[in-house]
Amino acid sequence: MAAIIDSHTHSNFSPDSSMTIKEALEAAEKIGLAGLAFTDHLDLKTPDGDMRFAFDPALQQREAILHRKNSKVDLLSGVEIGLQPGNLKETSEYLSNYQFDTIIASIHFVDGVDPYKGDYYLGLQKREAYGRYLELIYELTQLYQDFDILGHYDYISRYAPYKMRSLFYREFPDKFDAILSSLSQSGKSIEINTNTYRHRNGETPRLDLNIFKRYRELGGEFVSIGSDAHTSERIGEQFEYYLFQLKSCGFKYITHFKERKAVPVKL
Repeated sequence: MAAIIDSHTHSNFSPDSSMTIKEALEAAEKIGLAGLAFTDHLDLKTPDGDMRFAFDPALQQREAILHRKNSKVDLLSGVEIGLQPGNLKETSEYLSNYQFDTIIASIHFVDGVDPYKGDYYLGLQKREAYGRYLELIYELTQLYQDFDILGHYDYISRYAPYKMRSLFYREFPDKFDAILSSLSQSGKSIEINTNTYRHRNGETPRLDLNIFKRYRELGGEFVSIGSDAHTSERIGEQFEYYLFQLKSCGFKYITHFKERKAVPVKL
């Protein structure tokens, strides 16, 4: 996997990860990745008031500098911001004090509820639960534009209780078109997040390639790949398979960001 960067990883600066920067770099080198972006969580004003998800980028970057000197793989500085209707101003102010290679924008809470805990889906059919999530992605990424990659657009399918959990373009064409058109026009990247395609709740959600084909039809150029790894054994997980899938859709490059600029790597 020469020149491929894992654009979405979490070190122990994220409260839900115990993986050190050193461990992640060793794992990346072992499997032949060109580099990693450490995109630790920044979720401000969470509904439960959990301030653990407001890491100090200065500390993270200081430690990264120490490891960068001896690393054989590239080490990029990043952040994954969790967008919510009530935290956009605070997020912008927080980030203004730091410089990053890449910023991922993700949605972790839907109307004040984290789908990870399962309560969000109670009383909702799949169409309602997933549709609201896609609406929020569009609404919030229109209001907040300072990001490079749209993270795990299919997060909503990871923990759902439905028999068929995969998120398909055909189910929400209008909502997807709005999101994909916006990303294309603003030069932002959509992410293949391999953490979604793991076995949970009796099923393994699958990637709908029609989403990426449509994104390309709408002029989209940039696709990034990230493991969303919180442990070292998941670094670069399933990359070869999904990069092959992406190539089958007509994409010639996978993209990561350095100093907030797109870096295409030939597939």
